[in-house]
Amino acid sequence: MSPPALRIRCARQAMAARSLPFSPLIAARPQKEFEMPTAGPFGAAVKRVEDPRFLVGQTSFVEGMVLPNMLSVAFLRSPYAHAKIRSIDVSKALALPGVVRVLTGEEAIKRCKPIRVEWKESKFEVDFKPCDYPAIAVERTRHVGEIVAAVVAENRYLAEDGVELIEVEWEPLPAVVDPEKALEKGGTLVHEEWGDNVMLHSHIRGGDVEGAFRQADVVVKGRFAMNRHCAAPMEGRAVVANYDAAQNGMTVWTSTQMPHMVRTKIAEALDYPEHRIRVIGPDVGGGFGLKCHIFPEELALSLLTLDVKRPLKWVEDRRENLYGSYHAKDDICYAELAVKNDGTILGLKTKFIGDVGAYTSYPWTPSFEPLQAAMAVPGPYKIHHVHCEALAVATNKTTSSVYRGVGLPAAQYTMEHILDLAAAKIGMDPAEIRRKNIMKSSDFPVTSVTGLYYDSATPLESLDMALEMIKYPEFRKEQEAARKQGKYLGIGISAMIEMTTFGFEYWRAAGLKSVTGYDSAHLRVDPNGGVTLTVGTFNHGQGHPTAYAQLVADGIGCKIEDVTFIQGDTQMTPYGWGTWGSRSAVAGGGAVIKASEKIREKMFRVAANLMEVSAQDLELKDGKVQVKGVPGKSMTIREVAQATVYTADVPDDDEPGLEASYYYKAPTPYANSTHIAVVEVDPETGYTKILRYVVTEDCGRMINPMIVDGQIAGGVAQGIGQAMFEHHQFDESGQILTTSLMDYLIPSCADVPPMQFGHLETPCPISVGGIKGMGEGGAVAPPPAIANAIADALAPLAGWKPIGRLPMSPEVVRRQIA
Repeated sequence: MSPPALRIRCARQAMAARSLPFSPLIAARPQKEFEMPTAGPFGAAVKRVEDPRFLVGQTSFVEGMVLPNMLSVAFLRSPYAHAKIRSIDVSKALALPGVVRVLTGEEAIKRCKPIRVEWKESKFEVDFKPCDYPAIAVERTRHVGEIVAAVVAENRYLAEDGVELIEVEWEPLPAVVDPEKALEKGGTLVHEEWGDNVMLHSHIRGGDVEGAFRQADVVVKGRFAMNRHCAAPMEGRAVVANYDAAQNGMTVWTSTQMPHMVRTKIAEALDYPEHRIRVIGPDVGGGFGLKCHIFPEELALSLLTLDVKRPLKWVEDRRENLYGSYHAKDDICYAELAVKNDGTILGLKTKFIGDVGAYTSYPWTPSFEPLQAAMAVPGPYKIHHVHCEALAVATNKTTSSVYRGVGLPAAQYTMEHILDLAAAKIGMDPAEIRRKNIMKSSDFPVTSVTGLYYDSATPLESLDMALEMIKYPEFRKEQEAARKQGKYLGIGISAMIEMTTFGFEYWRAAGLKSVTGYDSAHLRVDPNGGVTLTVGTFNHGQGHPTAYAQLVADGIGCKIEDVTFIQGDTQMTPYGWGTWGSRSAVAGGGAVIKASEKIREKMFRVAANLMEVSAQDLELKDGKVQVKGVPGKSMTIREVAQATVYTADVPDDDEPGLEASYYYKAPTPYANSTHIAVVEVDPETGYTKILRYVVTEDCGRMINPMIVDGQIAGGVAQGIGQAMFEHHQFDESGQILTTSLMDYLIPSCADVPPMQFGHLETPCPISVGGIKGMGEGGAVAPPPAIANAIADALAPLAGWKPIGRLPMSPEVVRRQIA
């Protein structure tokens, strides 16, 4: 097997970085990077075709929508983490001039089914308990910010005034906010019908873990606590719902990642004909997993527009976003690692406790966070003996659900940090203990000890490339010299393997009926050779209009600019599952490639008939269908399209027209990467500065390397936020303490370091086009890379000690030193 193709791209040269007051994510590249390629479009660094309209402000977000006679909606939300609603009086709100309608839970529950996920049959070892999540609370609230009533008024100001006039008689109840205390018997129950607070319990076993631990020379242990945080997209959630009596139908515009799923769930919840519902996802200002759910607000506005027969708008403010939208990644892991003195890993035990908040989420359930962590924790290492336990625990906090990475950050933080702890214990270099245990390209395909099928990867090769790029031996010399001068530099490594796409067979094995793993594309060529592409995935910054156009151009020989891209409208696009889980390039891209193949095959049949040759003798070259070896005998794409669509000059056994659909049952490929961070720590203040950051990635064949680099850079920025800044905090009564961006910190440009990217391209053997996903890996690996670097920097002060909690704020670092 030949070594993977290699690309190395520098986000910025170090000298240039020092000349600027801050560090942008990606520096300018030589112009030739952006020129239209002369070779095939697949694999070219093409400038994104969708960007110009954003740059000139020609966008369409929900917040900017104005419809005739539009009303506004505001929500009364619970001030208590746990309370009974003794009574609710809306008379004063209804009496306020300008208020049109008030909806409470008692009324809503009669007409709107609650959100609920059933999970009964699975090849995974899971014990799962479902619960109802009503669109508007009935009798009881279970977290601060839960919706208690909806007020419809002539404008948002009046709607908010109406909310203030609603009188609720509350009976506060004890709240449980600590997931470990929530596991204790006899305490507060979030859902009394469960009998405890455990939403999911799972054990994953492989090999003989107890035997492995008996053979160990050294066993290291640790408790690693992830920080509850949230997606915090630039655009919060927003909904416009409009019932059209003339059409006897409803249109819902919503800031979502999954328009078709939203339509189906509105229809089911309201018992309303799905074919009379049109859901449109317009431009979306960031999703990151938050917006791939059905939300109570979407159900409430859909119900209300049927009542008032006027369009309604609700736009989430930042406070609602921080306490009303789903949180994520509130995990605790207890881990034990057994090793030999030569660094060989013998066995691993983990127990992940995920604080999933008050309710379920649809379609995933919050329990996928700790379950995914337990399945993924062995990572790219040759570990044959494990016992991994996963617990999803309900508390009286905001519901937690999927956000970029889903379980992988907790797994990565645990494995990579305890691996450095083991290296320090046996006196081994962190790079060498990884090289001792990590898999290499020739080890694949392989089934992991937790049952995951790894199709292909290059973990060792990626690690070696990253070490070379960071100049690891030279850094160790620099570090030693700096320490003599009183400067504390550190380096941290984070090597990972990433499940992408979550394909058709994954969900079949999981047994979760609320989601599946296919996606769709439809191609239509017009008589003049223009192409219209409609898809079931949903672009909100990932570059689909460009990347998919590259695939179409590669497949049927048209130009990239000839492709018109349509998405997000359930009335115009084939049913699809949107964008999440690093899936669109594989699932959506695979559907585009297969639909393009159908078009190309028909083009060849039509051209062969007209040129009186065999279709097997034709090839696609330079925008023409031509006879192999006879360039002069050819037809342009436009000529073939004219014959097929306009004049119907097609073979007798073919029908006129040139269009095709494909629904692709996607696989579950695995990408891999290595992240290395170099930091400087000020021991007096605890301030940590990231000096350099290197990422090597293997995501199979890259459709557009420039887009891949952008995805990595954005992910790393989010990973830095998780590692060092973002943290939702609650007091003992369940009151959230972080309800503004003054309290909830996110990284700025000044906090993001220069980055250097290296790429390996190992074509995926199980996906169409050899593509793997890569949308989440950038956000997964930074926390342990930075944690390992900080621990390395502080080792001369107190020995190498693990950092047991995130985020690594200056206060946490100071405590680490103390």
